[in-house]
Amino acid sequence: MDPKTYAEAGVDIHKADAFVSRLKHAARRDGHKRLWPAAGGYASVYPIQGNIGVALTTDGVGTKLLVGLEHGKLDTIGIDLVAMCVNDLLCVGATPSTFLDYYATGKLDEKLSDDLMKGIIDGCDRAGMLLVGGETAELPDLYQHGHFDLAGFAMGIVSRESLITGEKLKSGDKLIGVSSSGIHSNGFSLARKLIPLESSLREVLLTPTAIYAAPVVSLLNEHPGAIKGAAHITGGGWTNVTRPNKSLGYVIEQHLTVPDVMKYMGDKVAAEEMYKTFNMGMGLCIMADDANVDVIIRAFKASHFNAMVVGEIAGKKPSLTIKGLGGDKEIVYSNSSK
Repeated sequence: MDPKTYAEAGVDIHKADAFVSRLKHAARRDGHKRLWPAAGGYASVYPIQGNIGVALTTDGVGTKLLVGLEHGKLDTIGIDLVAMCVNDLLCVGATPSTFLDYYATGKLDEKLSDDLMKGIIDGCDRAGMLLVGGETAELPDLYQHGHFDLAGFAMGIVSRESLITGEKLKSGDKLIGVSSSGIHSNGFSLARKLIPLESSLREVLLTPTAIYAAPVVSLLNEHPGAIKGAAHITGGGWTNVTRPNKSLGYVIEQHLTVPDVMKYMGDKVAAEEMYKTFNMGMGLCIMADDANVDVIIRAFKASHFNAMVVGEIAGKKPSLTIKGLGGDKEIVYSNSSK
């Protein structure tokens, strides 16, 4: 029987969020007061000199690795690894600079390893950053034969003036949705159970995660202050839209094109679960006032990303409301749930 929720597929988002909350509390030290406040917790920003800080973040690829192994195609997985880190840096206004990887496996396979590294290097090139080091570990007692895991660590540079905090967001500001390239790198524990191994959609799952560095960095440099908030749509789906400022209400009325693979899964899973698990065609959400909407949309279209106004910030009731689902149907998520 197909699972109907991410939790039934074995992933408990609420438990993970609670763990992160406990970890933040346990790790808190006086020195953390030096960190600059950045929107959504996508990266931590540490001041290094004057008004310059470094933004630091880490991420992985998750069970998308298993789909790559099933199809013997791992040359794009490295792109995903870079993308998941880089897109987080962009959400705090940082320009990506350097990247490190951690690759752990039971037994080193030269072809597999070469394919992974080609993807990582490709991803770094797309993001305009350098691969400066990493770690490769053979752990035969920990990983089954042929299995492995990846982690990425990214650093960016940000000025105090360019830092995106979400503090200036207000009612009436527009939400600009930017197209995804597909399922990206989250929700795979559920997707793998919903899409049969023999389905042609299975290989579509390997489309690499979009890297939004070129248009965002261009906007940061040429139109400082135009981006007031940004949300990378990853784990938690569209509830990520609320992350830049959780004290506000967000309303989405228009939708970018939903990829066929998500339409297929949507026939098996409730809409409420789909929108809090997958990106549903929107990989990035940019928040800006009316005066900057056109220049932002043009920047993304110049980099071949579809972008359009999908909604706005409306009021101070902490929530996300998704309309445009057909008829009078809408979904409302409380900000307290993410």
